[in-house]
Amino acid sequence: MVRIRLKRFGRKNRPFFRLGVFHGGTRRDGRAIEELGHYDPIVAEADKKYSLNRERIGYWLSVGAKPSETVEAILLSQGIDVPGSGKQRAPTPEERAAREAEREEKRQKREVAIQRKAVQQATDARMSRKEKREAKKAGR
Repeated sequence: MVRIRLKRFGRKNRPFFRLGVFHGGTRRDGRAIEELGHYDPIVAEADKKYSLNRERIGYWLSVGAKPSETVEAILLSQGIDVPGSGKQRAPTPEERAAREAEREEKRQKREVAIQRKAVQQATDARMSRKEKREAKKAGR
């Protein structure tokens, strides 16, 4: 059986892992069939913590390679679907950026609406109904 798992590098108290494809009986730090990326758990920035070759990972998952539990968690957190895991993946960086842009747009619309309402309330006391309708149509 072919497995996708981690291969430990680094020194004592400073781990560094390579993500690789291994035959089932290969020792932990043995020779990989193919290296698929790396994982540095010490780095604080999330974008530098993982470096994954998504295309090759997708290929190996499609041909039946089984990820270890740790690798499965890493893949799901990076937005890569793992068939048969039964767990929902996290959004990809592109999806995160799109969602953040959407939230920012909604926030700006809310601020504009609040400002418009404040202006309208300030002028409402002096306007007749007809003037209020016209102002609403004009967007004030």
